[in-house]
Amino acid sequence: MSSVVTLRVSSSAQVLQHLSIGEPIQDTRVTDLLDLDPLVVSRWLCGEDMRGVYQPIVVRRCALDGIDLEGRTFYEIVELVGCHIAAAHFRNAYFYSSLLVEDCVFDGDFDGRGMQSDGRVVFHNTIFTGWADFSALSMRGRADLVDVSFPGGTNLLRTLVSGSRDQLGHEVNLSGCRFRAADIPDELEAARGGILPLVDRDSGGMERQWRKLVRGKKGDPVGIVSRLLFSSHQPGTVDNDDVCTALVLSPGCNVE
Repeated sequence: MSSVVTLRVSSSAQVLQHLSIGEPIQDTRVTDLLDLDPLVVSRWLCGEDMRGVYQPIVVRRCALDGIDLEGRTFYEIVELVGCHIAAAHFRNAYFYSSLLVEDCVFDGDFDGRGMQSDGRVVFHNTIFTGWADFSALSMRGRADLVDVSFPGGTNLLRTLVSGSRDQLGHEVNLSGCRFRAADIPDELEAARGGILPLVDRDSGGMERQWRKLVRGKKGDPVGIVSRLLFSSHQPGTVDNDDVCTALVLSPGCNVE
């Protein structure tokens, strides 16, 4: 049964102390930009500087004013589950291991320009309410987007089918993903690869439903209503069969 979770309030400096030793962050309101640059270290291998972040970055059921992964290499899993994120900086982030984004709402623009991955990437049940920029995306491992909506618009499809290398259906697989008509290239069959048109009633529908439950408005502070996510999930793994849904709600409110 769902229960209301009260979010503790922490600064990004306090959160980094936990992430620096590989501890997951959960049920937390992070009040300023969570910049992961302090976790970047140099490790030399065969004379090459393998500079990057070597701890797993696991953030669950949190409200973030912003998160900055820009230009960093992540050698362990990065996991964002059940989070409400106001600003996301993923430009030129390199995910050597895996990236999991599940049950999240990105409120502002999502800067994913030049994102790269050698490992597994999963986006599931997530909404991008602002513009999602995936220019120069490079997925060399398997990437799955399932039930993801882009009411704020995106260049993802144009990026995937542009040039001589068509990544759609090869490196990147879509299922039940909704796009604005203007963001679906004319040469691309709408039904291909799990692409669905985003109609007016879809736009922000999941977020509006969450807010309606507590009579809240967009921009209100958020809390989390949730049950155990990924009951068998452990950091460092991605299990598609263990997916549940979290609801983002205003703090102190009860579900009707």
